[in-house]
This record gives sequence, C-alpha cells and structure tokens, in this order.
Amino acid sequence: MWTRVAGWFAQNAEHVTVEFVADPEQEPIPPYGGYVRLWLADGFLAKRASWGNTHFPALHGGLALRFLGSESTPFTTFARPGGEWETPGAQLDFPVTALLPFNGGVVEVEAALYRASVAGPLATAVELVGSLSALLGPPLSAAAAIADKVSDGLDTVLAASGDRPVLAVHWSMASAGGGGHPLRSGHLAVVDTSSADLPGPLSIRDGRLHVDSGRGPVLLDGADYLLLRVECRTERDDWRFPDLDELIRLAGSAYLEGHPDTYRARRTEAISRAWNSTDLTPTDRKRVAKLVQEELDAVTQLGAVPGPSRTLETIAPQRLPAPDAAELTDLRLDDLLR
Repeated sequence: MWTRVAGWFAQNAEHVTVEFVADPEQEPIPPYGGYVRLWLADGFLAKRASWGNTHFPALHGGLALRFLGSESTPFTTFARPGGEWETPGAQLDFPVTALLPFNGGVVEVEAALYRASVAGPLATAVELVGSLSALLGPPLSAAAAIADKVSDGLDTVLAASGDRPVLAVHWSMASAGGGGHPLRSGHLAVVDTSSADLPGPLSIRDGRLHVDSGRGPVLLDGADYLLLRVECRTERDDWRFPDLDELIRLAGSAYLEGHPDTYRARRTEAISRAWNSTDLTPTDRKRVAKLVQEELDAVTQLGAVPGPSRTLETIAPQRLPAPDAAELTDLRLDDLLR
C-alpha cells in the first residue's frame, strides 16, 4: 500500500499542492523523548454530492517509523471516517493511528482517499479492517505485525479492483537537525490543484483549512482536499494499556483471594511488562513501572483491587513521578521487584 500511494503521489505531484503548517507553540520532539499520532482533521470532496448513496469516501492512512529495531514499520488503517464531505470545514477529527513512540529516524506520513462502492470490494475491506481495529492499538509489538498483514491484504484488493486514489499525499519528517522537515506538531494539507491555481496562500484557522484571496481567510471551497494533523507530545494521554490493566487486576485479585505466590508472580510480570514496554519512551517506562509497583503494593494495605484504566489527568497529580524525579535517576528493575 505504501508503495502504491507513494507512486500515485509522485505521478501527480505537479498537479497538487502540499503544505505543512507547523504549530508555532510546539517545538520538535527529540528521539526517545515523545510520541506522535496522526489525525484526519478536515476534508472536502467537490463532487461528493454526485456520488449518491451508492458510494462513500474510504481513507487509507498512517505513519511509518522506526520500531523494534526496524528501519520502518507502518501503522495504518483503512476506514470510513464519516463526516460531511460535501461541506468545507467539516469537523472530521478522525484518529488515524494510536500514539506511537518516536525512536528517531524518518517518520513517513501517508493518506489516500478512495471512492468506495457500498457493494464493492473496498467496502468489504473497510468492514474487515474495522473489525480488527481493537487489535491495532497497544501492545504495538503485536499491532505492527497485524498492520503489516492488513497493508498487504489491501494492496491485493486494490490490485485486483484497479481502484486509484481520489487524492493522496506522502510526506516525510525526521529529527530536528537531521535534514528535511523536522518532526513537530502541525497540519499537513494536500489540495487537488496546483499552487498557481489557488486564489491565495493557505492557512489553518480553528483546525480547518482556509485560503486568503486578499479579503481575509475563508474556508477553501471548489477543490478536493485533505487536512491531516500531526500530533507530537512529550506526555501520553493514556498510560495503562489493556494488557497491563489485566495483569494489575489479576494480581490484586490473587492477593485478596489468599494466593500470595500468584500475587507475587503477577506483580513481577506487571512491573516487568511496564519496564520493558515498547509502547513507551525509556523515561516513561520507569515512570509507569514505578506507578504499577506502588499501586499493587497498596493492595496489601488497602484491601481493594486496583480500579480501571485512568487518564494522565486523573493519576498524575497523585502517583505518577515527574520525568526528572530524583527517585528515577538510579532506579533499577530489581528495586521495583523486591
């Protein structure tokens, strides 16, 4: 799929406008120092109204980045995002990928919009990939293998059907100072017309694509476009992944049911899982492992099973150590398992 979409973009590069508008309030993130996630923020199809009820937009998109020692691992989806594609500035805000740790190197951003028939093979592909969506999040080590198979399967479907993108973009970003476009938060716009044919410069207002012909920014109309949002952040907005939550719950239940050996074994597994998680940056592995250790040890004092997943805003003020906390400086896994 990546080769197919990149090829379409290379062939049509002279006929489309691509522009990245960086978030002025965000600095580029360093390798092993943050996370990246891709969103479909906005989109418009000038001829969408003529499709009727027999066709719908299907989006292939994702990020390819260094993961588990690999030079490039794709994390993609193929979905029907919904939204009013006939209305410029429609708020789609569709998450294309999960939060992915940035381990340095090049990050490739890709998106392609297809015209799918409700009775055709692309509709079947959308339904199939949608049924696998729960498997395409953490743990990413398993999701990477699934996403790779999904990409191969989609490529086979498109090769057989002959469908080509209505609009597509392929963009690369990298560590600051590494050449090319630095990896930072911002919006990536691709418009199905050359820059010379646009009525003026593009801009982002309230997360939507605008153009200024000299009378002030207005929503872009009259041309197909996609607006992607590259989200970069140093802090996650979720910490306890489903597999980690399950281990914490099972360990707490084992203690309360009077099985100390099982409790200790599951406690060790949960702490080790967090310490070695490939879903987290190196610093965050220590932070989350410390959090898991404290929560499981509290079971022996409070006599209650740890609660369900909570967001950073809920747990950080009470328990999660700061990235530069002194207690993390010389922390070892053995210290937590003891």
